[in-house]
This record gives sequence, C-alpha cells and structure tokens, in this order.
Amino acid sequence: MNSFDFEIITWLNQFSQHSWTFDNLIGILSTNHLLKGGVLATILWWAWFKHGSAPNREHVIATLLSCVAGFVLARAMALTLPFRLRPLHEASLNFFLPHGGNPALLDGWSSFPSDHAVLFFTLSTGVLFISRRVGVFALAYSALFIALPRVYLGLHYPTDVIAGALIGIAVALAGNLYIFRNRNIRLIVSWSREKPHVFYPMFFLLSYQIADMFDSSRALLGGVKMLGLWLMGHQN
Repeated sequence: MNSFDFEIITWLNQFSQHSWTFDNLIGILSTNHLLKGGVLATILWWAWFKHGSAPNREHVIATLLSCVAGFVLARAMALTLPFRLRPLHEASLNFFLPHGGNPALLDGWSSFPSDHAVLFFTLSTGVLFISRRVGVFALAYSALFIALPRVYLGLHYPTDVIAGALIGIAVALAGNLYIFRNRNIRLIVSWSREKPHVFYPMFFLLSYQIADMFDSSRALLGGVKMLGLWLMGHQN
C-alpha cells in the first residue's frame, strides 16, 4: 500500500464509529442507487429535453454509449489486473468499520479501479458538453456523494477512485470528441424523432441500467450462466 492511500484512509477512518447517524447516512449514500445513479441519470433526461437541439442530443447519446464502454472497461481491468484487497479487508490497516457496515461486503472483488468512479465521472464529463454549470454540479456530486463515501466505508482506496475518475473522464472525452462525430450517432437522434415509441423505452432502459450500476443486467447474466452450466452438467 502506498503512503498516499495510507494517510488518507487513516485520516478518514478516525471519524468512524463516532456517530451512528453519520455512519449510517454515509452507508445509505453508498448503497442507494436512487441517490447515486438516479440523480445523474435524471440529469441526462433533463439535458435531452432542456437542450433539445440535434448536437446536444448527439452528445447525450455519445455519453450514454461512453458510459457502457467505460463500465465494461472498468470491469475488465478489475478482472485482469493484479488483485487488490479492499481497505476494510486489509488486516494491516486495522480499519474501524463504520456503524452498519458489513465486514464481508465485496469480499473477493478487486478494489482497483472503482467502477463507480469510472461510470459516473464518464456521465458527468459528458454533461459538460451540454451545460458547463450542470456538468460541474454532476462532477462535484460524483466526487462528494458517490466516490468519497466509498473511501470512508473502506470499499476503495483513494487511488482506486482517482484512477477510476481519470478513466471515466478520458472515456467521456473520447466519446464526445470522436464518437460524437460518427454518422450513426446522428442516425440515432433522427430515429428518436421518427420512432419515439421505440426509442424512448430503450432510452429509459439504458438510463435505468446506468442508475442501477448495471446490477440487474449482471444478475441476469449470472443467472443465465448458472442455468447454462446446470444444463450442461445434466446433459453429461
């Protein structure tokens, strides 16, 4: 563990278990999808309708696609890079778990990088291309109400979050500077006007999955995988 992570984690951890109310409030911020992705997904819908010009809507589509790409990249990195224990599982830290914390939470899941930071900094950076003021709010919200609570609860090191944020920003910039120019993005926006009864249900489902951190999709894929393995085992 590097000294940067150690110093920040140790400093934050001194506030743990001082207040049942404060610790549980941080826990709610960290686990409630409505307070995390729900807020930022709502901002995307606001951007779609408030700034209804074709270029702004193209940025919304580019940002949505960037979010998917960023999340897939984050999960791929977590699975392929060297495994990193989360702070609450690191014995050398003597981490004091906040009130209401689950000591077994995310046990066996690598800490680096923070997929929360990747996903929501991708989304927030994309919003900057539509509204600078709202984009700055989204970035601040992602840092203070999504990323910081996960460090306080021992779910991530500061460098997990910083790396995730930088990855998210880079993915959003690539999506909104390069993918944005793709002809298919313009076709999707045109399609939204021609077939709104098809487009908006799909738009809702994708934004819902972002708000949900793709938990429903991952659970569904996990169930399908287990079913497939079960069927293969019975066939043999």
